Amino acid sequence: MSDSTAKKWLKEAKEGKLKLDLVKDGKRTYVAQTSGNIETLEKLASERKKFRTRANNKVVLPQPDFYNHYSQAQIYDIVTNLEAHRELPRQYNYFDGGARRWDEYTQALANKEALNMITASQQLLDAMQAYLDTLLTKYKRVNVVDIGVGNAIPSRALIAHLLKAEKLGRYIAIDISKEMLNIAEANMKEWFDGKVQFEGYERDITREHFSNLLAEDYIQDENDEVVNLALLLGGTLYNLRDPDSGYRVIRESLGVRDILIHTQGLDSRTSRRYFDFNVEPSQPVLPPIHGFVVDMLNIDPSFYKLEIGYDEKSRQRFERIRFEKPLTIEFEFANIGKRRVSFDKGDSVLVWRFWQQTFPEVVEQFEHNGFHMLGSVQTSNREHVLTISQLQ
Repeated sequence: MSDSTAKKWLKEAKEGKLKLDLVKDGKRTYVAQTSGNIETLEKLASERKKFRTRANNKVVLPQPDFYNHYSQAQIYDIVTNLEAHRELPRQYNYFDGGARRWDEYTQALANKEALNMITASQQLLDAMQAYLDTLLTKYKRVNVVDIGVGNAIPSRALIAHLLKAEKLGRYIAIDISKEMLNIAEANMKEWFDGKVQFEGYERDITREHFSNLLAEDYIQDENDEVVNLALLLGGTLYNLRDPDSGYRVIRESLGVRDILIHTQGLDSRTSRRYFDFNVEPSQPVLPPIHGFVVDMLNIDPSFYKLEIGYDEKSRQRFERIRFEKPLTIEFEFANIGKRRVSFDKGDSVLVWRFWQQTFPEVVEQFEHNGFHMLGSVQTSNREHVLTISQLQ
């Protein structure tokens, strides 16, 4: 609530017009922190939101394409995250035009000489190739499971290496977005001239297992000649509210001899300050790769200001939009009805996060999620890490 609203309610309580228990501390008067007062204040806040005039509250409808891009379950997930957590799940930014934005951004990163999440992943994969070859030497065939494939750029060199060694089996790409899968498939055809048989599957890695995609090889391979090499490159899970949810899905989907390769950025003074997510340098605006869902919801930039920073307490970098005027988004569910999500002036919505972790914390997270780390390597500036793990 605003300061003026709080002062108004306190004044009414002093005058006996509002039933609130007050306490005095010298010359100051406060609202007591009692269950009765909390219930009263919640009712007042609810009524205030309910009866805001249309002049003060802008009601927006999502763009028509919003309902074409997302399923009813995904829309429900967006609505509940806005209501319960005041955030937009990161994964929904990779749909339709959001996929193109991501492709352009990562292609720009791949062409830079400086270390970033793309060039670092490629460098670290090259550095660990000899050790990885040692782990794979006893297998005749290696299936690659590319989790959160994006445009597949970080995986390109490894795929080429396995093809040259005549070890590549299936190439299984997993992503929540069919548009991202289409981009990855087109890249694979262009890079390898049809020599890689692309299998693309739409999965939400936070809740959908992919063990069914690997079961046939596992059952038929009586001589243990096939291994699945899962790739989780770029720190995908650290955009989630709960990274462990993704690790649990991966753990339950892989077999005991399968190998997981993972890359991510590490916590450092430099990484805490890194927020250049635009293809071209610009003024602080919501980056295109983080703004697709915001655009789909018809939230005009004039309604909010962008806040970016590092939260010392939660240890996460963040981007959020803070509303400068009251706003209500009205969603429609087919054959069910409408649902409104309202925001007051000053309310915020998180649109992007990245959990900052030191290397020991990375190791601990793998261990408590049921993985055993076989090896790791860091970039020379210690800002990026690659790990190789198996199930405990």
